[in-house]
Amino acid sequence: MRVWSLLLEIKIHWVCITIIVFSCNDIKDTSTSEHKTDTVNVYVPRIAYGFLLDTFTVFEDTIKPGMTLSHLLAPHGISQQDINKAAMLAADSAFLKFVTDGKPYMILSSIRDTSKKAQYCIYDKSKTEYVIFDFTQDVKVSRVQRPVTTNIKKISGIIVKNSNLVNTLKKSVNDENLAGELAEAIASIYAWTIDFFKLYPDDYFKIIYEEKSVEGTPFGIGKIYAVFFYNINQGYYAFRFEQDGEYAYYDEQAKGMRRAFLKAPLKFSRISSGYNLKRFHPVDKVWRAHLGTDYAAPAGTPIMAVGDGVIEAATFSQYNGNYVKIKHSNTYQTAYLHMSKFASGIRAGVKVKQGEVIGYVGSTGLATGPHVCFRFWKNGRQIDHLKEKFLSSDPVKNQNLNDFFKLRDSIKPMLDSLQPL
Repeated sequence: MRVWSLLLEIKIHWVCITIIVFSCNDIKDTSTSEHKTDTVNVYVPRIAYGFLLDTFTVFEDTIKPGMTLSHLLAPHGISQQDINKAAMLAADSAFLKFVTDGKPYMILSSIRDTSKKAQYCIYDKSKTEYVIFDFTQDVKVSRVQRPVTTNIKKISGIIVKNSNLVNTLKKSVNDENLAGELAEAIASIYAWTIDFFKLYPDDYFKIIYEEKSVEGTPFGIGKIYAVFFYNINQGYYAFRFEQDGEYAYYDEQAKGMRRAFLKAPLKFSRISSGYNLKRFHPVDKVWRAHLGTDYAAPAGTPIMAVGDGVIEAATFSQYNGNYVKIKHSNTYQTAYLHMSKFASGIRAGVKVKQGEVIGYVGSTGLATGPHVCFRFWKNGRQIDHLKEKFLSSDPVKNQNLNDFFKLRDSIKPMLDSLQPL
């Protein structure tokens, strides 16, 4: 007997569920049939900073130039007395002394309050933390840190023509800020052995490091465990190793990476004119010796002392402009010319450490543009510092050599297996 379709409708609140039962004889190909499917509305709550936003009236904006905490809170019904109290609590418990242009903030007020007076203000201080101002009863301020995830990353890159370390790293990590942080760290590791103003096409690097991220978005780097940098037909390994509570970088033979002098007084720039016994002067238009190395860089770029020493002069002259001269030993002296200004506290007789900022790039004196003319003396005679060989710092201590070589042997194969991309 033919069994007719049985239609059963069950209505539950506003959701209609249709169940259709057919006999086996009535089952047909329904690929071309029209079907009506009821839509079920699913509630998806809006949650941010730990608040259910659907239960508040929400106002969102970013900090404008010149804004203070008063500018931020006063338009939302917070009294100046409470603003002053919030400012003091923020400086004490949230390490927040001022708000920064461009940072986002959110104001939450009660849906039932037609005045829209702020109950909470959330200031997004950084990628890793935000500050909550609570005005529901007594004024409270709390700093909330977002969970940070750390992952081990392995990257590599090849320097191409007309490129540099930062741009090459950017291709590997796909983030400009992360690339800049990595480049600065790599330049610091190799500050004594590689001249980053002389990178060539087909130079390459391999890096094993920690990448920090919040909610899946990378924001910074942690430890750099190992690096291999190939520059001008020579490869340089660097391994991070801790001893006596401090860490430093050592080559594959356990020799220290540090040297008595940095390769350059700037971290990143370009050599606009090298040491040359016969150069055509761009201002005087005559041929004469150029007994220094010119590093072109934007005005205001920090200039570092290349080694420990005592300042012999920090003054101005007609041709040198603002310049600093440092005595490092009875053998070596250095000078830094054409500064826009000196760093705070820099004057004759002051001791400085390697890497300490002593001034800023400018174009004072006889100069055609912003740069620092770096000069280097050995036994009273100016030399090309880039051709000078300096001894390395202390190696890994004998009692720690076994531990170092175990570390090296566990990481080096990973570095070697990376293919430069």
